[in-house]
Amino acid sequence: MQLMGLAGNTMPQDFEDSAQAHAHHVVRSRRARRRWQQFAGILMLLAGYVCLAVTADTPSEWLLLRVVCGFGLLFAGFAVAIGPTVSSIFGDHD
Repeated sequence: MQLMGLAGNTMPQDFEDSAQAHAHHVVRSRRARRRWQQFAGILMLLAGYVCLAVTADTPSEWLLLRVVCGFGLLFAGFAVAIGPTVSSIFGDHD
């Protein structure tokens, strides 16, 4: 099948195949990036839980720092992990 270019001349089949292969590669790389982003978010969530797991004998000067860092990591990890899911629901449909 020959496609008509902007100037009226036909585009070869190889160009169409190349464009489809490039589009397929873009979709695969976006999916891989989303998986890695979700994985990084889950790791941040786990790090936040580890920071919040304080023992009773934790010195008070480190307690506030660990709690603040733990909640910061929980918030950031949730935002990073849920970002690809929210974007796929509300806009970016691959």
